[in-house]
Amino acid sequence: IRGRKWLWPALAALAVVLSAGAVLAARLVARERSERVRYQREETPLVVSNLSGRPLRLFRAGDRISEAVEMSPAVDRGVWLAKGNYFLKADGPEPALYYPAPVAGYRSGPDPEGALTLTVRPAPQQFPPRLPAGPAPFQYVPSGPFLLGDRLNPRETHYVWLPAFFLSPFETTNGEFREFLGDPEGYANDAHWSEQGRAWKAGHRRQASVWLEPSEPDYPRFGHPNQPVTGVNWFEATAFCRWLTRRLGGDRWIYALPTEAEWEKAARGPDSLDYGLSRKISDEEERLYNWKKNPGAAVTVVGSGESQTAYQPNRYGLYHMSGNVAEWTQSMVRPYNRQRPYVEDDGRNREDTSAQRVARGGSWYSASIALLYLPYRDAFLPEHSSQDVGFRVAARLRP
Repeated sequence: IRGRKWLWPALAALAVVLSAGAVLAARLVARERSERVRYQREETPLVVSNLSGRPLRLFRAGDRISEAVEMSPAVDRGVWLAKGNYFLKADGPEPALYYPAPVAGYRSGPDPEGALTLTVRPAPQQFPPRLPAGPAPFQYVPSGPFLLGDRLNPRETHYVWLPAFFLSPFETTNGEFREFLGDPEGYANDAHWSEQGRAWKAGHRRQASVWLEPSEPDYPRFGHPNQPVTGVNWFEATAFCRWLTRRLGGDRWIYALPTEAEWEKAARGPDSLDYGLSRKISDEEERLYNWKKNPGAAVTVVGSGESQTAYQPNRYGLYHMSGNVAEWTQSMVRPYNRQRPYVEDDGRNREDTSAQRVARGGSWYSASIALLYLPYRDAFLPEHSSQDVGFRVAARLRP
């Protein structure tokens, strides 16, 4: 009798344990089934932290910048995304904030458990000053990750996180560069030049298009004040940026050539495109870019004024990231891939060497779309100059 007294409570307790175990097992099975579906769909969790207080909208990018499609539901707490290119837009007062969210496959993000985490921060309160001859204000590129590298080479692509920066919407113009030349503390001031740059300056003739006179045959093609300055080498471009820092930066701003990663993030835009405004270049997309021009064409490089009427910017407000002129970057030519990721502060962006530097974007002279492909990397010695190479300026807050 004494044993039977505890039998029913024991059986009840066992039933509770078995029931709980069954519930747990069912949950594990459901979770495994759900995970299997996510694997088959090549999904990655997007986790969003909205510090801006702005309403957020999620878009799936299209083959062209005009073909993005808004998705639902809202993403304030995150969502699972299938393989593809997406971006967040934080609406509100100008500027709108855009964050790329490229998904390469199942749990392919750079964060724990393969998540892709985006932190939407408040918009900047101040923008970098610009020269009086500057055609338009700098454009803001928010902090966060993006997918760097050639999508056709899966071993190369990897996520890189960058702090926020600003970039000029156009390549540096002849008019802006002329201010550098005319300032007694500008081009002639050795303080703006590296040791290697000073050695070049002392022994070589300048080739920049800013020196063209209106009477010269090449002036209509390259010499107008609002056309990109071409024929400028890497030493001259970095000296111009140092001069900008001295003249405009004060104790707040640093002006420089964009690093390779900054250039590619800005060029791809939040849509993560492979060309400046599209994912491919067919007959329909050719008109979007200034390229494949005969060297004897009447109009060669497109100035900032004509660009705003005849061409379109990407979603960050940047023109001619493919075509017009190829653009110097800060970076030396070094390999990177998924096993050896790109790192901003590993020495590749030092200025005090004569190593080859990377130029990006293709130009009016490109005979193949391969050169307009955003991951394509041209490499030149820093003293190289030609009529199809120029530069644009990045600006960053001082640390």
